[in-house]
Amino acid sequence: MAETHPLFGRLLAAKSFKRWNGMLLLVIDLPDGSPGTIRCDATDVLGVVEAGPRSVLDAGGLRALHRLVAQLATRAEVDVSGVGAQVGSPRP
Repeated sequence: MAETHPLFGRLLAAKSFKRWNGMLLLVIDLPDGSPGTIRCDATDVLGVVEAGPRSVLDAGGLRALHRLVAQLATRAEVDVSGVGAQVGSPRP
């Protein structure tokens, strides 16, 4: 954000959104009553993203991932303990 802009920190009325050349813009009323546009990513209109660690999995997803890893680990233990297996051998 441009903290030196004269309208920085001012509360302006938002009228609508529009897309121009793929960029999402917010249509606003300027203090003099004329319409203006501002890039949405230069505002907090879509919400503020908090910095910090994020996870794309919810609790159920984490449990499913844990089960999958446990199954793969068990399978790897069985494969390693195969009878007569030799390192580098294509056959057990």
